[in-house]
Amino acid sequence: MLLGGLAAGPLPGAESPIRLSDGHTQLPGPHLMYDGPRFLAAVINRQGPGGSTLLFRFQREAVRKGEKLDVRRDYTYPDGKLAARERAVYEGNDLMLYELQESQIGARGSARIRRIPGNPAKGIIEFQYSKAPGAAPKSNTETLAENTLIGDMVGPFLVSHWTELCRGEKVKCRYIVVPRRETVGFTFVEDSEATGQKQDVVIIKMEATSLFVAVLVDPVFFTIEKAPPHHILQYAGRTVPKIQTGGKWKDLDAVTVFDWKSAH
Repeated sequence: MLLGGLAAGPLPGAESPIRLSDGHTQLPGPHLMYDGPRFLAAVINRQGPGGSTLLFRFQREAVRKGEKLDVRRDYTYPDGKLAARERAVYEGNDLMLYELQESQIGARGSARIRRIPGNPAKGIIEFQYSKAPGAAPKSNTETLAENTLIGDMVGPFLVSHWTELCRGEKVKCRYIVVPRRETVGFTFVEDSEATGQKQDVVIIKMEATSLFVAVLVDPVFFTIEKAPPHHILQYAGRTVPKIQTGGKWKDLDAVTVFDWKSAH
Protein backbone atom coordinates (compact mmCIF):
# COMPACT_ATOMS: atom_id res chain seq x y z
CA MET A 1 0.00 0.00 0.00
CA LEU A 2 1.29 3.45 -0.87
CA LEU A 3 -0.07 6.58 0.71
CA GLY A 4 1.06 10.13 0.57
CA GLY A 5 -0.24 13.68 0.50
CA LEU A 6 -4.00 13.68 0.48
CA ALA A 7 -6.24 16.18 -1.23
CA ALA A 8 -8.74 18.10 0.84
CA GLY A 9 -12.48 18.02 0.59
CA PRO A 10 -14.49 19.91 -2.01
CA LEU A 11 -13.44 23.48 -2.69
CA PRO A 12 -15.54 26.28 -4.17
CA GLY A 13 -16.01 26.06 -7.93
CA ALA A 14 -15.41 29.73 -8.66
CA GLU A 15 -11.74 30.56 -8.32
CA SER A 16 -9.37 33.36 -9.23
CA PRO A 17 -6.39 32.68 -11.52
CA ILE A 18 -3.62 30.91 -9.58
CA ARG A 19 0.08 31.67 -9.96
CA LEU A 20 2.11 28.44 -9.70
CA SER A 21 5.64 28.11 -8.38
CA ASP A 22 6.96 27.62 -11.92
CA GLY A 23 5.52 30.97 -13.03
CA HIS A 24 2.54 29.64 -14.99
CA THR A 25 -0.97 30.93 -14.39
CA GLN A 26 -4.03 28.69 -14.19
CA LEU A 27 -7.46 29.98 -15.15
CA PRO A 28 -10.58 29.17 -13.13
CA GLY A 29 -13.05 26.52 -14.25
CA PRO A 30 -15.76 24.16 -13.01
CA HIS A 31 -14.97 22.42 -9.75
CA LEU A 32 -13.20 19.07 -10.02
CA MET A 33 -13.21 16.71 -7.05
CA TYR A 34 -9.41 16.37 -6.92
CA ASP A 35 -8.55 19.92 -8.02
CA GLY A 36 -7.61 21.30 -4.65
CA PRO A 37 -5.45 22.08 -2.98
CA ARG A 38 -3.25 22.84 -5.97
CA PHE A 39 -0.32 23.15 -3.61
CA LEU A 40 0.08 21.16 -0.38
CA ALA A 41 3.19 20.43 1.67
CA ALA A 42 3.89 17.98 4.49
CA VAL A 43 6.67 16.51 6.59
CA ILE A 44 7.17 12.80 7.12
CA ASN A 45 8.53 11.98 10.56
CA ARG A 46 9.61 8.90 12.44
CA GLN A 47 8.31 8.82 15.98
CA GLY A 48 10.66 7.62 18.71
CA PRO A 49 11.16 7.78 22.46
CA GLY A 50 13.12 11.01 22.07
CA GLY A 51 10.54 12.69 19.84
CA SER A 52 10.10 12.93 16.08
CA THR A 53 12.84 12.82 13.44
CA LEU A 54 12.34 14.42 10.02
CA LEU A 55 12.85 11.80 7.31
CA PHE A 56 11.26 13.31 4.19
CA ARG A 57 9.32 16.27 2.88
CA PHE A 58 6.27 16.01 0.64
CA GLN A 59 4.85 18.43 -1.92
CA ARG A 60 1.73 18.16 -4.09
CA GLU A 61 1.25 20.47 -7.06
CA ALA A 62 -1.64 20.27 -9.52
CA VAL A 63 -1.88 21.86 -12.96
CA ARG A 64 -5.24 22.08 -14.67
CA LYS A 65 -6.06 22.53 -18.35
CA GLY A 66 -9.79 22.44 -19.00
CA GLU A 67 -11.12 19.16 -17.62
CA LYS A 68 -7.66 17.60 -17.40
CA LEU A 69 -5.85 17.68 -14.06
CA ASP A 70 -2.18 16.72 -13.85
CA VAL A 71 -0.90 16.15 -10.30
CA ARG A 72 2.73 15.73 -9.30
CA ARG A 73 3.61 14.51 -5.81
CA ASP A 74 7.26 14.64 -4.77
CA TYR A 75 8.91 13.02 -1.75
CA THR A 76 12.34 14.44 -0.99
CA TYR A 77 15.04 14.00 1.62
CA PRO A 78 15.61 17.00 3.92
CA ASP A 79 18.49 18.05 1.61
CA GLY A 80 16.13 18.17 -1.38
CA LYS A 81 17.22 14.94 -3.09
CA LEU A 82 14.31 13.11 -4.72
CA ALA A 83 13.29 9.89 -2.98
CA ALA A 84 10.07 9.12 -4.89
CA ARG A 85 7.61 10.76 -7.24
CA GLU A 86 3.99 10.06 -8.09
CA ARG A 87 1.95 11.43 -10.96
CA ALA A 88 -1.82 11.29 -11.32
CA VAL A 89 -3.80 12.36 -14.37
CA TYR A 90 -7.55 12.93 -14.17
CA GLU A 91 -10.14 13.65 -16.83
CA GLY A 92 -12.88 15.42 -14.93
CA ASN A 93 -13.29 13.33 -11.79
CA ASP A 94 -12.03 10.11 -13.40
CA LEU A 95 -8.52 8.83 -12.76
CA MET A 96 -6.88 7.96 -16.08
CA LEU A 97 -3.21 7.38 -15.18
CA TYR A 98 -1.11 6.84 -12.09
CA GLU A 99 2.69 6.67 -12.32
CA LEU A 100 5.17 5.76 -9.59
CA GLN A 101 8.90 6.49 -9.67
CA GLU A 102 10.83 4.94 -6.78
CA SER A 103 14.14 6.76 -7.14
CA GLN A 104 15.65 5.14 -4.05
CA ILE A 105 15.65 1.67 -5.62
CA GLY A 106 15.46 2.55 -9.32
CA ALA A 107 12.01 1.05 -9.77
CA ARG A 108 9.11 2.53 -11.71
CA GLY A 109 5.65 1.55 -12.85
CA SER A 110 2.18 2.71 -13.78
CA ALA A 111 -1.52 1.95 -13.71
CA ARG A 112 -3.43 3.15 -16.77
CA ILE A 113 -7.22 3.08 -16.67
CA ARG A 114 -8.97 2.26 -19.94
CA ARG A 115 -12.59 3.34 -19.51
CA ILE A 116 -15.51 2.29 -21.69
CA PRO A 117 -16.75 5.26 -23.76
CA GLY A 118 -20.13 6.39 -22.50
CA ASN A 119 -19.73 4.36 -19.28
CA PRO A 120 -16.59 5.65 -17.51
CA ALA A 121 -17.33 3.64 -14.36
CA LYS A 122 -16.50 0.50 -16.34
CA GLY A 123 -13.14 -0.44 -17.78
CA ILE A 124 -9.82 -2.13 -17.07
CA ILE A 125 -6.60 -1.21 -15.29
CA GLU A 126 -3.35 -1.91 -17.13
CA PHE A 127 -0.41 -2.34 -14.73
CA GLN A 128 3.29 -2.19 -15.54
CA TYR A 129 6.17 -2.35 -13.08
CA SER A 130 9.93 -2.64 -13.40
CA LYS A 131 11.69 -3.29 -10.09
CA ALA A 132 15.19 -2.23 -11.14
CA PRO A 133 16.91 -0.06 -13.78
CA GLY A 134 17.05 -1.91 -17.06
CA ALA A 135 14.79 -4.72 -15.86
CA ALA A 136 12.01 -5.81 -18.19
CA PRO A 137 8.67 -4.52 -16.89
CA LYS A 138 6.05 -7.01 -15.76
CA SER A 139 2.41 -6.34 -16.59
CA ASN A 140 -1.06 -7.30 -15.49
CA THR A 141 -4.65 -6.26 -16.17
CA GLU A 142 -7.58 -6.06 -13.80
CA THR A 143 -11.23 -5.12 -14.15
CA LEU A 144 -11.91 -1.62 -12.83
CA ALA A 145 -13.95 -1.87 -9.63
CA GLU A 146 -16.13 0.70 -7.91
CA ASN A 147 -14.26 3.01 -5.51
CA THR A 148 -10.80 2.35 -6.92
CA LEU A 149 -8.38 4.81 -5.30
CA ILE A 150 -4.82 6.07 -5.13
CA GLY A 151 -3.41 8.09 -2.24
CA ASP A 152 -4.28 11.40 -3.91
CA MET A 153 -7.96 10.44 -3.86
CA VAL A 154 -8.34 9.30 -0.26
CA GLY A 155 -9.14 12.72 1.26
CA PRO A 156 -12.06 13.56 -1.05
CA PHE A 157 -13.28 9.94 -0.81
CA LEU A 158 -13.50 10.15 2.98
CA VAL A 159 -15.30 13.50 2.80
CA SER A 160 -17.82 12.06 0.34
CA HIS A 161 -18.57 9.23 2.81
CA TRP A 162 -18.35 11.33 5.97
CA THR A 163 -21.94 10.73 7.08
CA GLU A 164 -21.61 6.95 6.83
CA LEU A 165 -18.26 6.95 8.64
CA CYS A 166 -19.63 9.06 11.51
CA ARG A 167 -22.51 6.59 11.86
CA GLY A 168 -19.97 3.84 12.45
CA GLU A 169 -20.48 2.25 9.04
CA LYS A 170 -17.64 0.60 7.15
CA VAL A 171 -16.66 2.03 3.76
CA LYS A 172 -14.70 -0.16 1.36
CA CYS A 173 -12.41 0.60 -1.55
CA ARG A 174 -9.92 -0.98 -3.90
CA TYR A 175 -6.46 0.58 -3.61
CA ILE A 176 -4.03 0.65 -6.55
CA VAL A 177 -0.65 -0.90 -5.61
CA VAL A 178 1.64 -0.60 -8.61
CA PRO A 179 4.57 -2.74 -7.26
CA ARG A 180 2.10 -5.62 -6.80
CA ARG A 181 0.46 -4.89 -10.18
CA GLU A 182 -3.00 -5.17 -8.66
CA THR A 183 -5.55 -3.48 -6.44
CA VAL A 184 -5.95 -4.43 -2.80
CA GLY A 185 -9.14 -4.16 -0.76
CA PHE A 186 -9.19 -1.78 2.22
CA THR A 187 -11.90 -0.78 4.68
CA PHE A 188 -12.34 2.60 6.38
CA VAL A 189 -14.08 2.86 9.74
CA GLU A 190 -14.24 5.45 12.52
CA ASP A 191 -11.82 4.47 15.27
CA SER A 192 -12.36 7.25 17.82
CA GLU A 193 -12.89 10.96 18.42
CA ALA A 194 -10.71 13.36 20.37
CA THR A 195 -10.84 16.91 21.65
CA GLY A 196 -7.65 18.83 20.98
CA GLN A 197 -6.44 22.22 22.14
CA LYS A 198 -7.39 23.81 18.83
CA GLN A 199 -10.13 21.62 17.36
CA ASP A 200 -12.07 18.39 17.63
CA VAL A 201 -10.85 15.55 15.45
CA VAL A 202 -12.05 12.18 14.20
CA ILE A 203 -9.66 9.24 13.85
CA ILE A 204 -10.42 7.06 10.82
CA LYS A 205 -8.79 3.64 10.55
CA MET A 206 -7.89 2.16 7.18
CA GLU A 207 -7.18 -1.57 7.31
CA ALA A 208 -6.77 -4.34 4.78
CA THR A 209 -10.01 -6.19 4.09
CA SER A 210 -8.15 -9.47 3.55
CA LEU A 211 -6.76 -11.11 6.68
CA PHE A 212 -3.75 -12.26 4.66
CA VAL A 213 -2.85 -8.70 3.63
CA ALA A 214 -3.62 -7.40 7.13
CA VAL A 215 -0.80 -9.57 8.46
CA LEU A 216 1.63 -7.78 6.11
CA VAL A 217 0.36 -4.19 6.41
CA ASP A 218 -0.56 -2.49 9.68
CA PRO A 219 -3.65 -0.25 9.77
CA VAL A 220 -3.30 3.41 8.82
CA PHE A 221 -4.83 6.03 11.11
CA PHE A 222 -6.02 9.38 9.75
CA THR A 223 -6.55 12.35 12.06
CA ILE A 224 -9.22 14.52 10.45
CA GLU A 225 -10.95 17.77 11.39
CA LYS A 226 -14.39 16.97 12.75
CA ALA A 227 -15.75 20.25 11.37
CA PRO A 228 -15.91 20.97 7.63
CA PRO A 229 -13.96 20.96 5.39
CA HIS A 230 -12.56 17.87 7.19
CA HIS A 231 -8.90 18.39 6.34
CA ILE A 232 -6.66 15.41 7.01
CA LEU A 233 -4.24 16.86 9.55
CA GLN A 234 -1.95 13.86 9.68
CA TYR A 235 -1.83 10.13 9.16
CA ALA A 236 0.24 7.40 10.75
CA GLY A 237 1.19 4.37 8.69
CA ARG A 238 2.71 3.21 5.41
CA THR A 239 4.11 5.94 3.18
CA VAL A 240 5.66 6.05 -0.29
CA PRO A 241 9.42 6.44 0.39
CA LYS A 242 11.36 3.53 1.81
CA ILE A 243 13.94 3.38 4.57
CA GLN A 244 17.35 1.69 4.37
CA THR A 245 18.10 -0.63 7.27
CA GLY A 246 21.06 -2.98 7.41
CA GLY A 247 21.87 -2.29 3.78
CA LYS A 248 18.36 -3.24 2.62
CA TRP A 249 15.45 -1.07 1.53
CA LYS A 250 12.30 -1.66 3.55
CA ASP A 251 8.76 -0.27 3.53
CA LEU A 252 8.33 2.66 5.90
CA ASP A 253 5.61 3.36 8.44
CA ALA A 254 5.82 6.97 9.61
CA VAL A 255 3.74 10.00 10.60
CA THR A 256 2.88 12.44 7.81
CA VAL A 257 1.85 15.92 9.01
CA PHE A 258 0.22 18.29 6.50
CA ASP A 259 0.77 22.06 6.41
CA TRP A 260 -2.66 23.48 5.58
CA LYS A 261 -1.58 27.04 6.34
CA SER A 262 0.56 27.08 3.18
CA ALA A 263 -1.99 25.20 1.03
CA HIS A 264 -3.75 26.97 -1.81
